[in-house]
Amino acid sequence: MGAPREPQPEQRGGPSPPRTGLSIRGAQEEDPPDPQLMRLDNMLLAEGVSGPEKGGGSAAAAAAAAASGGSSDNSIEHSDYRAKLTQIRQIYHTELEKYEQACNEFTTHVMNLLREQSRTRPISPKEIERMVGIIHRKFSSIQMQLKQSTCEAVMILRSRFLDARRKRRNFSKQATEILNEYFYSHLSNPYPSEEAKEELAKKCSITVSQVGLSNAEFQQSV
Repeated sequence: MGAPREPQPEQRGGPSPPRTGLSIRGAQEEDPPDPQLMRLDNMLLAEGVSGPEKGGGSAAAAAAAAASGGSSDNSIEHSDYRAKLTQIRQIYHTELEKYEQACNEFTTHVMNLLREQSRTRPISPKEIERMVGIIHRKFSSIQMQLKQSTCEAVMILRSRFLDARRKRRNFSKQATEILNEYFYSHLSNPYPSEEAKEELAKKCSITVSQVGLSNAEFQQSV
């Protein structure tokens, strides 16, 4: 049927399924690691988002807790940081699992199409590797976006945690305890009235605007 035009190497390289499987693995293994992806992976590992869950990451929380002397309100904030980091971790792993499943399913779909086509035309190993490489590059950009957005979420959480810690150091320990006690006991009604703010300001020897700012920071962290 078009045999005279078929190049001999392509006939030899033929579309047998075992060779196809080897070609996929070869294409995956030969791709050099992306430096940006490696940096993102290192950060996610350092923060405990990827890798083993127990004992992982939270460098910011540990450093801040150590610097603040381990008081009860700091312990609450530390556990709050850990809880939010766990949420980020769970979302990341759920999305990563979806990504890997989609990548594998699409690669399998394309390979099945190539096998079907190989019955009517010769398909060389290089063509297979090229197609697999295109698929992996396309999906790699999605993986990069996922890891980038996860790193950004960790940095925002980390920044908010440390910034709140620094700002709270301006208050006395007694003022911090009074504010935290009030905020935690009014979770169902998180916005104090002007009268309540004035009363808190007098008790804590701070300004009404500082009470409002402290409340806003507290609401962001819960």
